[in-house]
Amino acid sequence: MGDVLGVLVDNQPQLEFDRDRPVPQEHLEHLALMDRKMDGGIVLEGQAFAEPDLDARTRFVAANLANALAQGKDNLAMALTTWLGVRRPDLKQVKITSGELGFTVDLDYQSPYRRSKPEPQVVQFHPRPPTRH
Repeated sequence: MGDVLGVLVDNQPQLEFDRDRPVPQEHLEHLALMDRKMDGGIVLEGQAFAEPDLDARTRFVAANLANALAQGKDNLAMALTTWLGVRRPDLKQVKITSGELGFTVDLDYQSPYRRSKPEPQVVQFHPRPPTRH
């Protein structure tokens, strides 16, 4: 596994962005559109940023990612994860924790994301003799 950004909700993997895979041109154009929209200013945690820097944009996108996942907006969540993966190559994990008052988002730049190993599935096969009609 190469350089992967992992998105976890309550310690459960939700999305991954593999930086070793090329991003299609139309997706890169969509990221540029997202950047242009943020150029007009953002509101983050009740505070307005007329000219948001990369850190403010990152926190804004991560917060929107948490909302998109909570609302089941999978395509938006994937687009936001792609933005984070492309624009923040140093970001390793986005850790979202839900609580009584909403959620918290931790941006982890230190700990490399590791895929959890699935537990082996035991499959039992009991063949039956063919039935005759």
